[in-house]
Amino acid sequence: MPAQSWSFILTALLLAATIGVAMVAINYARSRFLGGPSDRPDGDGSGWQDALLGYRNLRDKGVLSDDEYRKIRTLVEPHLSEPPSREDHGR
Repeated sequence: MPAQSWSFILTALLLAATIGVAMVAINYARSRFLGGPSDRPDGDGSGWQDALLGYRNLRDKGVLSDDEYRKIRTLVEPHLSEPPSREDHGR
């Protein structure tokens, strides 16, 4: 193989390694400085409840239609640790 081919392969591998290390560093920094799993919707369920409350507030302000809110609630409900209040279903 010519030297140019090896140089290209080595450069591509170094670039891939650099991108991989950067991705790991970014994920570490996000988890370290932006909060743990309880702050994310995939945590213990409270994040999902907060998100659903935010969408309900948007619906109440008229930003979301009732149909849009129902679709979102249908997607979020399986992630909730406790069932939503009856107020959610009455609307």
